Amino acid sequence: MNVSALNANPAAPALFVFDEPLLRDTGLSFKRLLFLYESALEAIEGRAGEIRRGAVPDEVLEFCRAHAAGEIHVTPSVAPRFRNYLAALREHLPVVVHEPPPLVDWRGEPPRRFSAFWRKVADQALRPTGLGTADDDV
Repeated sequence: MNVSALNANPAAPALFVFDEPLLRDTGLSFKRLLFLYESALEAIEGRAGEIRRGAVPDEVLEFCRAHAAGEIHVTPSVAPRFRNYLAALREHLPVVVHEPPPLVDWRGEPPRRFSAFWRKVADQALRPTGLGTADDDV
């Protein structure tokens, strides 16, 4: 079964990097940044981890040096920069990409409206996956 890098390596230290160049280019609102920060805090809760801000490959490699990591485990992103980051990281360390399971099985034309799409997939999207902990069901 495919799981995220965090689930696949529960004892490993975790890192979330706020991509400084991307932040400059996108102009995210404070509310959006706060949401991302709180989500990152929740993701690394209960394990050694850090949240940083900077150039992603540089920050990841520095984190790996600090923790004497022999390889990097990542969960993929749809962000266009992701492939470039992978290539930069792979110049220094092996990188394992953990593909999470799809949220829903979708076959067919891309939906024109989210509401119509959601009516078709809501039951499937909201079913338990079994990937969380017992506390997640509360």
